[in-house]
Amino acid sequence: MSASNTQYSPSDLISDARFHRRVTLPTPHGPQTLTYACVGSNDPTASTLLFLPGMFASRYLGIPQHVLAERAGVRLLIVDRFGMGGSADVPLARRISTWCEIVPRLLAQLRIEYVGLVVHSAGTIYALNMLMREECKRVVRGGVVFLAPWVSPTHSHVTSMQLAQYIPAPAFKLWHHIPRFFITQATPVLASSGAAVRKISAPSGTIFNGRSQSQEEEDRTFLEANYRRVEREYGIPVTDQAELARLAVNYMFAENTVGANSEALQCLRKGDGGDWGVAGDYGVCVRGFVEREREGERNERPEQGKFRVRVYYGATDALVGRKGQEYFESCWRDAGEGVDFGSKWVEGTDHDTVSQAAEVWEGIFGFLR
Repeated sequence: MSASNTQYSPSDLISDARFHRRVTLPTPHGPQTLTYACVGSNDPTASTLLFLPGMFASRYLGIPQHVLAERAGVRLLIVDRFGMGGSADVPLARRISTWCEIVPRLLAQLRIEYVGLVVHSAGTIYALNMLMREECKRVVRGGVVFLAPWVSPTHSHVTSMQLAQYIPAPAFKLWHHIPRFFITQATPVLASSGAAVRKISAPSGTIFNGRSQSQEEEDRTFLEANYRRVEREYGIPVTDQAELARLAVNYMFAENTVGANSEALQCLRKGDGGDWGVAGDYGVCVRGFVEREREGERNERPEQGKFRVRVYYGATDALVGRKGQEYFESCWRDAGEGVDFGSKWVEGTDHDTVSQAAEVWEGIFGFLR
């Protein structure tokens, strides 16, 4: 589809073969099958960004950004994490290590020399581990952008998330079935993390951070404004954007989503999901990364300059809260000057919608390309 073509079929677009690719790669534990999408530019020499979505880590969550990425001349690579789409599931205790092992192999298979990282919510745990693994760090050069980064309830102090930690781990074997109804039957906010949790745990009209609108009304207001902006700037009708979002959600839940069970346990640090690898303590992890970058800038690659990190926070965030946002911010601010760090709170967005805002993606494409 051309970005200049305003008369396209959402059903044809979402069925594009580039969004439904499959590969099987070797790992120390045997062959691993992955499904993935290449969104945006079809030019193999274009800058490539690897997008790590949140809890429902599906390739479908990146497809609505196709037109924006294509206009920017950027490729956006989205890989179904383990147990999502056609990607084979992996035991919870091995999810992080297997991810860090297989991503460089996938990029080599696709002949992609290096990528910038775009990370939403639960993807933060994987991204921080990638930044500290040498085999991953070699292919991550453009920088990293975090969208509503996930923070453990220990630091966020969000009551609903702290209570969720008391739910018995076996109950999460059914978790991936529950959001199917709440999301597909309501405004399709392409929720990779939070909308399902909100709809299940919070009655309509609950006030977050002093705001009197229900979260669903706020989501709808955001989506309508965002759709109008994309129609005005990119020529894609609002009705087509809404239909594409609806199809993306339905297609995602028509495929395997069992991996979300492990992702939920991981976010809550329950059972085998309690081990976050080197991201177990964000502060220690970030300080180690920044110190390594400081040494690399001085000795190994002075010509490349500082590694660049940007964070976009939702103006409200019912899953991480302001304390969680401030904690993540402090981990980077207190780590010294080894990286080029900046952050922004995006008005009108929340934990999920910040990852859909056209203005945010335009900033990402300009920053990482």
